[in-house]
Amino acid sequence: MAIQFDDWQDLKVAYEVARLGTLTAAAEALDIHHSTVLRRINNLEKSLDARLFHRHARGYKVTEIGAKLFTTAQAINGELERLHSDIIAADSTLQGSLLLTTVSGFIDVLSEVCEQFQTLHPQVQLQVIMDQKRLRLDHGQAHIAVRAGPRPDEGDYIAQHLAALSSGFYASKHYINRYGLPQTLAQLSVHNFVSGVAGYNGKVPYFAWVDENIPSSQVKLRVSETSEATRAIVKGLGIGGLQHDVAAQYSDLVPVLPNELSWPTDLWLVTHHLVHRTAKVQAFSQLLKTYFKQRKLS
Repeated sequence: MAIQFDDWQDLKVAYEVARLGTLTAAAEALDIHHSTVLRRINNLEKSLDARLFHRHARGYKVTEIGAKLFTTAQAINGELERLHSDIIAADSTLQGSLLLTTVSGFIDVLSEVCEQFQTLHPQVQLQVIMDQKRLRLDHGQAHIAVRAGPRPDEGDYIAQHLAALSSGFYASKHYINRYGLPQTLAQLSVHNFVSGVAGYNGKVPYFAWVDENIPSSQVKLRVSETSEATRAIVKGLGIGGLQHDVAAQYSDLVPVLPNELSWPTDLWLVTHHLVHRTAKVQAFSQLLKTYFKQRKLS
């Protein structure tokens, strides 16, 4: 009798658990809830009438029948990737859509590059997705990502270094006139702060520093976007972290303890190997790399 799947997504989720070893890791990779992963595994085992995993306190280990199923699933996934590659290879024209993803803190940079790109290639429709969560390039959620932090290490991704940036704390002159400028780390205990919403900005170093070192009662505003944090700091709502190149655009901002509090950050241009050499991706990538090279930030 032929195997019947009620939902092929169950197999995809179970395959991620087999690959990564835990429900939590699979949930994070797929950007779904832990309980959804468990439910889909149970659904798949029920539909196959077979146990696919041994449950242990430290994670999930595939059974013998599970190993056979996931080996086949891996082969199917490889065939689909090759088919995808063939389709993408035919896309050598500068038209259609180009999806970019980054966080809001880099929109000023992208806006200038996007304007240049649209002038040169008016037949391409640019779509910029601002999201703190990292979209899956291997799932086609975006063609190009601009990411800050450690070098991306996903196996199918191509990461090119764009710039070595740095950030620190700033306060507006309006804030300083009211509350003063702290001269030591100890004096931060009497100041107000602007920071990120928990779960949205975990990879932003200065938000993480505030969470670890500043009592929550001193954080007067939390925002989900770094661009909104910039506006709040400029308006004088509190001390907050900014990239130095962003802060330099506002004459009203003053560095706070620059020698004690500074965070280096690398910026990366990330593409998936299946779309890396397409005309649209290459055209935009070259403009972006040129932008940073001309400013001697790379």
